[in-house]
Amino acid sequence: MPCSPPTIPLPAQTMPDLRFPPFPESRSALGVRGGPLVALAALLAGAVALSAIAVFGDGWPALWIPAGLALVALATYALLWSALVRPVRRFAAAMARMAAEDRVDLVPRARVVELDRVALALYRFRRIRPGRRGTRSRHRVPLAVTLGLVAALVLGWAIPAAVATVGGAVPQTEAVVRDAGASAAVQADELHGALRGGLAAVERAAALPTGAAVTDPATTASQVLAVEPLFRSVTVVDASGQPVVTAGASPSAAIEVPPGGARVVQANSAGSEPLVRASSPMWDGASALVAEFDPRALNALIRGSGGRTRVVDGQRATVLDSRGYTAFAPLDDPALRALAAAAVGDTPAVDTPDDGRVAAAQRVTAPGTATDLGWVLVEDRNLAAAAFAGDGNRRAALVAIVAAAGLACAALAWTAVTTVVPARRLARHVERLAAGETLPPLAPQRLDEIGTAVEATNRLAATRTVRPVHGLRVART
Repeated sequence: MPCSPPTIPLPAQTMPDLRFPPFPESRSALGVRGGPLVALAALLAGAVALSAIAVFGDGWPALWIPAGLALVALATYALLWSALVRPVRRFAAAMARMAAEDRVDLVPRARVVELDRVALALYRFRRIRPGRRGTRSRHRVPLAVTLGLVAALVLGWAIPAAVATVGGAVPQTEAVVRDAGASAAVQADELHGALRGGLAAVERAAALPTGAAVTDPATTASQVLAVEPLFRSVTVVDASGQPVVTAGASPSAAIEVPPGGARVVQANSAGSEPLVRASSPMWDGASALVAEFDPRALNALIRGSGGRTRVVDGQRATVLDSRGYTAFAPLDDPALRALAAAAVGDTPAVDTPDDGRVAAAQRVTAPGTATDLGWVLVEDRNLAAAAFAGDGNRRAALVAIVAAAGLACAALAWTAVTTVVPARRLARHVERLAAGETLPPLAPQRLDEIGTAVEATNRLAATRTVRPVHGLRVART
């Protein structure tokens, strides 16, 4: 009987565990140091900028501001390094050794709450009892508390520095009064020019060959609306005042054509917004062309210029306001009402009330003209704010203060997102593993020190080896 050939055993083949990639080391050039280094760089750059402004400017900021910022920069980085960067880096190195040697006792307890939670959970996972040094009472600080202390230190410098920069400007009353009057005159002239330009556009469209019939009113209205961006609607009305055709939005109220030729009128003295219309008789002698100004476009022509600018009508009711307003709200300030009444000529009326303000009033149009609405432009400024607005040195210092503090706080927020939150997530994950739950591997957020600790935890969890209770080992701490 033939014998079968001897069976030759095949060499043993070991399949790699494909659940985990090769253990990654930190690939981040800065790691957890990134945020603290950015904060340090921002604060030191702010100190250099403030020093340059003080040396080449007009004596502000005082030297205590950049010197204080330099000390804050060094103190914040020292605090971040000792309470956050160094503990996290040591923890990551210990976790990497733990994964390489499969020894949980290589991970020491820490003074950082989140890292200490991870170490204790790892001991419970492998049934290892902390040594006597590890059980002693120690003050442990959460990572978020460290970031909060640093942010408080930065803001504790920035807020007083900003207040001293803004509030320390010395007002030059005469210069502020002169600037306020000039600004009021310029803004009143711009508003008058807008009203005059709108009326001129209506007159040009209405003044075609005299005596001819108006055969295409729709085209005329559309052309005027396209030419003048300050208008929101243009309407052709017949001899009885009834609209024939309208281009743009429908008229806000019934149209009344004023007698006496082309002019601009304010059609209401109450309501949700002022109705300002430019009208002109058309060439047929019966129809009229009426354009309604957009009050928002008119309001955009005035600006605060370091204060608040309002336009009031003949009843001293507000029709325009640089800070937003309720239409026809009365001008209640007695000093401003008296100043508006005093603005009767081409020269602005200026006053300095006793409460640290300077105010100027300028009539928008001369009385009796076609664009005369009885409007008066009133500009109200705070002397201290105006003094700061006119001091370029202090404005530059304030920018440097805000930029340095803002970038430093943004770096702290970034550190919270990239270090504190992942560390807390890792602590919760390891505690659940130690409680016996079967969990999927935790994905590292970044390949930095915390990412190394996460991957080391995943490697440990893959073994799922639990020592007998009677074989407790003592962790070296």
